[in-house]
Amino acid sequence: MPYEEPPLSIVTIAFLNAGLPLLGKFLNSVLLIVAMSYSFGLRYYQTSQNSTCMQNFLLNKAKIAFVAVLMLLMNSGLFAQSISVKGKVRNDKAEPMPNASVLIKGSTNGVTTNENGEFSINVPSSKSVLLISAIGYQNQEITVGSQTNIEVVMLIGEASQLDAVVVVGYGTQKKVTVTGAVAQVKGTELEKSPAVNLSNSLVGRLAGVSAVQGSGEPGYDGSVIRIRGTNTLGNSAALIVIDGIPDRIGGLDRLNPADIETFSVLKDASAAIYGARAANGVILITTKRGKTGKPILSYDFNQGWAQPTRIPTLMDAPQYAIANNELVLFNQVPADQWGAAWSAFNTTGSYIKTDGTEVKASYYPEDIAKYRDGSDPWGHPNTDWYGDALKDWSPQQQHNLQVSGGSETVKYLASLGYQDQDGYYKNSATGYKQYDIRLNLDVKVNKFINVTLGVAGREEYRHFPTRGAGAIFRMLMRGKPTEPEIWPNGMPGPDIENGENPIVITTNATGYDRDKQDYLQTNGKVEIKIPGVEGLKVTGTASLDKFYRNRKRWETPWYLYFWDKTTYLPDGTPALTKSIRSTFSDPRLTQYDETRLNVLLGGMINYDRSFGDHTINLMAAVTKETGEGDNFNAFRRYYIS
Repeated sequence: MPYEEPPLSIVTIAFLNAGLPLLGKFLNSVLLIVAMSYSFGLRYYQTSQNSTCMQNFLLNKAKIAFVAVLMLLMNSGLFAQSISVKGKVRNDKAEPMPNASVLIKGSTNGVTTNENGEFSINVPSSKSVLLISAIGYQNQEITVGSQTNIEVVMLIGEASQLDAVVVVGYGTQKKVTVTGAVAQVKGTELEKSPAVNLSNSLVGRLAGVSAVQGSGEPGYDGSVIRIRGTNTLGNSAALIVIDGIPDRIGGLDRLNPADIETFSVLKDASAAIYGARAANGVILITTKRGKTGKPILSYDFNQGWAQPTRIPTLMDAPQYAIANNELVLFNQVPADQWGAAWSAFNTTGSYIKTDGTEVKASYYPEDIAKYRDGSDPWGHPNTDWYGDALKDWSPQQQHNLQVSGGSETVKYLASLGYQDQDGYYKNSATGYKQYDIRLNLDVKVNKFINVTLGVAGREEYRHFPTRGAGAIFRMLMRGKPTEPEIWPNGMPGPDIENGENPIVITTNATGYDRDKQDYLQTNGKVEIKIPGVEGLKVTGTASLDKFYRNRKRWETPWYLYFWDKTTYLPDGTPALTKSIRSTFSDPRLTQYDETRLNVLLGGMINYDRSFGDHTINLMAAVTKETGEGDNFNAFRRYYIS
């Protein structure tokens, strides 16, 4: 008997509220879609003996779908009608305020006032709150309630943003007078980040600034900073200016965040005062100074743990063995025999092709079983190369002690800092330590002369194994899970190549690579106000930066242990053979020394005078920078003992 499609059971709902015609059409459309799905289901299962059960099943599903859609619409507030609110915004002098922002709090919906200060906006409910804001005025929050016409009076802010001071090249300016693009963040914001390297604290804090971290290795985990992308060929780094001194040795990476007052970024024309070096923007860093008052002592401590963002998930030994068997199958067995061959591989470990030749699996079923159950850790290991070599978490800590204070004539700030960052390896030879000190003084000699002094010292101590992180992670990726990284008795297993077994080359068993870098940075400034000429000031600046580096790389031969898989000791344990596997057989030393000295001398004349509502600011400056450096490298081998 031919199949006849039963009539559809469509439920009709009449929406009596004339104010919801669109909602009614929408729900009827939903019902129609559900009915169409139901009809399709009937047609699809027309040959099924249980078509009646299927019809009931689909009808129940349609009812459930309708109820779910109805509840979703009710929860999303589609049944609620919006409220139209009009209003006018005036200042404290009753003058209309054009271009004021009117925003529904908690959303992105908003409007701006017209030239008469008027606005009109639709809000979802009487509980909605309007947020009215304008530059230089205090924000206002108004609950709509039963109001349909709102009058708003804006008050001038007690501390207008326009009066905020922004650090710019060779001085400061009020935000209202800055015409270039300048972004600034306070040092207190940078302190909130637990990052050991300052450059990693900048992400998301400054508009137009990107920071990309290319390595997590302690001591070399800084980010590459770009201002508005890459702008020049070759070096695209921004110019770093610390306390008015450009291009200081050491950059910003290892500055103590607790010592920073402001961090500003100059873009476009605002950076032009620094010349060609500012082609990629300028980063201005101002360190904290002492303030008048009693001494304030503070201590900050941060203990953290870090781990790599992602560790590759590799095959275990059974998966690796099966994958190798699949390769044999695909390469040596015709496609029409794959099913039979794979069944034979999983039972006997070999297969006889139709032409009479035998194909053997790389791993027999009993071998795969031992890899899986761990019953033979010596002969059938299941090695997790990353798990054996890396920690789950690596500790890091920061300490900072700071004291500040002073009188009207002398102000001071002194700080001590310490950082310790461990590597990710077990028994790690990798780590970074830092000691830093800073002293800032401000002296008011008289009403015409001010003197500022700054002294900062820092030692960076990096220590590594003799093999770099690139070689270590390359070996971790290449290690086979069916081969031992470390034997069950704790001895290091065979190498992958050139003696490189990650469990060994991450430690001091191969020697050490120690790198100490010492920085001494000083700067001073004398400001002289010229008597009798209001607003005229002469400033002299000087800085001296000294850098010393000593790197010592001591390489020693190392040994690994091998087993021929046939020889055993009297107690039944495998007999391991100790063999030198380094590419050299005698110790060797490489030593490197470097010194650099940068000196800056500068002079500046500044005239800053206000006449009523007008201000004149003129500045002329000249600087002289000199730099010199020496380095020495030596190598030795063939030591007597």
